[in-house]
Amino acid sequence: MALRACVIGLGILGEQYATRLDGRQDVEVVGVADVLADRAQAVGHQVGAAVYSDHRQMLREQTPDLAVVATPDTLHRDPVLAAIGAGVPAIIQEKPMATTVAEAEEMLDASEKAGARIFVNYANRGSPLDRATHYVIQHGLLGEVVYGESHLDDHIVVPTRLWGDRSRNWVAGSSTAHFLLSHVVDLLRWFLAPAEVTEVYAISQRKVLGVTPDLYDAFLTFDSGTKFRVKAEWIKHMAELVEFSIDISGAEGSLRYTKIAGFAETAGWRANLSATVSASEALDHQKTLGDDGVDVGALFHHLDPLAEKGASAARASLEATTVPQDGWRVVDSCVDAILEGTLMPSSWAHYGPLPTGIDGLMQTRVVAAIERSAADGRVIEVAHTAALRQ
Repeated sequence: MALRACVIGLGILGEQYATRLDGRQDVEVVGVADVLADRAQAVGHQVGAAVYSDHRQMLREQTPDLAVVATPDTLHRDPVLAAIGAGVPAIIQEKPMATTVAEAEEMLDASEKAGARIFVNYANRGSPLDRATHYVIQHGLLGEVVYGESHLDDHIVVPTRLWGDRSRNWVAGSSTAHFLLSHVVDLLRWFLAPAEVTEVYAISQRKVLGVTPDLYDAFLTFDSGTKFRVKAEWIKHMAELVEFSIDISGAEGSLRYTKIAGFAETAGWRANLSATVSASEALDHQKTLGDDGVDVGALFHHLDPLAEKGASAARASLEATTVPQDGWRVVDSCVDAILEGTLMPSSWAHYGPLPTGIDGLMQTRVVAAIERSAADGRVIEVAHTAALRQ
């Protein structure tokens, strides 16, 4: 029997959710809701679902097994709580979970009391080379992760024009931190698990957009001792809509990942592995990743620029020169998880539990600490007791 699904919020992503779920044989989209009647009508007609302007009425009348919440960043709380209150057992919501810690805690507490499950769509986890990065770190192929840095930047048209006439009001309720660093913080928590962020120090700048900071630049300290610099800005002038890169330094190896190149650069991924990784082991890792649809090559070359020619031993690397994206792997796996009754369904077996409300709360705590640190000019400690809740 197919899962009965409802979608709340039918903007750019909400429409994509509706059509994606409608394309699955094991899901029936029974209702869609948006305060803009024309949007609801258009999407409802496209997927053959009942149309509503009031999501509460839809939840009462349709009794779904799954509710998707794809409203703007600041408007997640009410539809999530409404779905929980209506007895919906599973919710998939867009990141960030919330733009305040209090709202994230309220949503998670309500779901736990009702026995409902919240999944948060941190879509970057699903892309092949993000999965490869997780694999390399979790298998210790770089040694202990010591330091890293990331930048995730948007073209200035994102905050000024992406949502048309609503853009200014929309971005005023969010920020570069909630919109962009929510992706990065979640990826780092996933890559470095079970480590958690304990301290944050950040700066911001507000000279261009006015209604929200132009950028945040933050240093995160994990309880493992790893330190990571993360930067996000909304004022880039470049050829692409987004640019995104991650560098990771391990005690025994290093990784560079240019996920989206924004200045006529070349996207790509390479992990220079520990010298302890043999050629046969590198080939085994290449095969394991390949079997899960992650296409990387295994290379063997010299990594000592000061050694005499031919004197240094060859080291193993894994490399990809194309960077495929998969924005729906996490959502599809969340649906599989609901159907299979597990947090690690067959489509996600190698990558730990799927992101739930606990991950959403932890990500929100870190991003809120970034904002507070930048505002106060001091180090902010991050509580992570929620990581123990299951």
